[in-house]
Amino acid sequence: MFRPSLKSTWSLIALLILSIILFVFAHRSYVTIKADYYDQKVEAAQLMVSCMDTLRAEQQRLGIPFDPIDDPNQTGLIGAARTTITTDRGLLSEKQIALNPNLAAVFVEEFSRQGLKPGDHIAVSITGSNPAVNLALYAAISVLKLEPTIVVSLSSASYGANLEEYTWLDIESILRQKGLLDFGCSHASLGGKDDLGEGLSESGINALRDAMSRNQVIPIIGDSFEENIQARLHAYNSQLPAGKRYGLFVNVGRGLASVGSIPNANQIREGMNPKLAEELFEPEGVMMIMAREGVPVFSMQHPRRWIRRYKLEDGSGRIPEPGVGPAFSVKKHNVTVAAICFVILVAAIVAVIVFDRKDRNFMANIVDPDEEL
Repeated sequence: MFRPSLKSTWSLIALLILSIILFVFAHRSYVTIKADYYDQKVEAAQLMVSCMDTLRAEQQRLGIPFDPIDDPNQTGLIGAARTTITTDRGLLSEKQIALNPNLAAVFVEEFSRQGLKPGDHIAVSITGSNPAVNLALYAAISVLKLEPTIVVSLSSASYGANLEEYTWLDIESILRQKGLLDFGCSHASLGGKDDLGEGLSESGINALRDAMSRNQVIPIIGDSFEENIQARLHAYNSQLPAGKRYGLFVNVGRGLASVGSIPNANQIREGMNPKLAEELFEPEGVMMIMAREGVPVFSMQHPRRWIRRYKLEDGSGRIPEPGVGPAFSVKKHNVTVAAICFVILVAAIVAVIVFDRKDRNFMANIVDPDEEL
């Protein structure tokens, strides 16, 4: 005798509703996964924000005007198009995109991956051309508690730290006086062509010398490019305690004394350069010599590439929020919640099937009176 299925329409509707509820719940359940070195990254980004806030207030106090077009956020880290200490043309967009406190997290991760520990000594070469990148580097060094020996090529490309009264040395001195940093440059060169300030006017060279003097750093002003390179090597070696080695050489920018030449700079890869000592460069800069001496070399010349690599917010005219983005943490669907929802749904389906079978067995044992007749 034909008997229709005993599953009720209401049980199927209930399963459908339960399935939708569990799907929505699982779909909206996320878990935040912190990236490696999360705490240090956040601390470095926040320190960079504090430095930027301090510099903004100090520049206002000093009466140094902000450019409302080139530096609408009033960071004080965007200079003028041309001054007496400007060496060559620079891209304004490269300076603006570096106004990102999360750039400090890039240095934290790269240095930590290299295995640097608190107290390790690093040799650093920077220029005045992109002060925001310098600030990100300093924030990372401070948070990681590294011991840097820093030499700066003090002149700057366009839109960098190129105000005669407000050079990179003045910027870092403010931060040290305010207690945000406890280190700074020990030596400074003129920078520019052949690291000798060639092409700058006499007033520009005098302005750079004055900046070195008022900030009490040791000048590196030799008679030739080669002499300046040797003076830099001596500066690094003289600052290194006996029995210690540099754990890393960090190059930021395209200072000729560091990279040797512009063609060399174009050949050097961004980031760690494990095979730098095996390549041929002419002439050699400090970083090549360091590499041949067994010191690992890290280089950052184009901050835009790092912004993209680490998927950092580019700012788009505003300062990004520190500690936010894939470099710090990512949200993923909660697998545990999804698994629990799946188990509940399977259990509900099994329950319906079991009860349906019991109903079938019960109905099969019922005797139809009409059949007895």
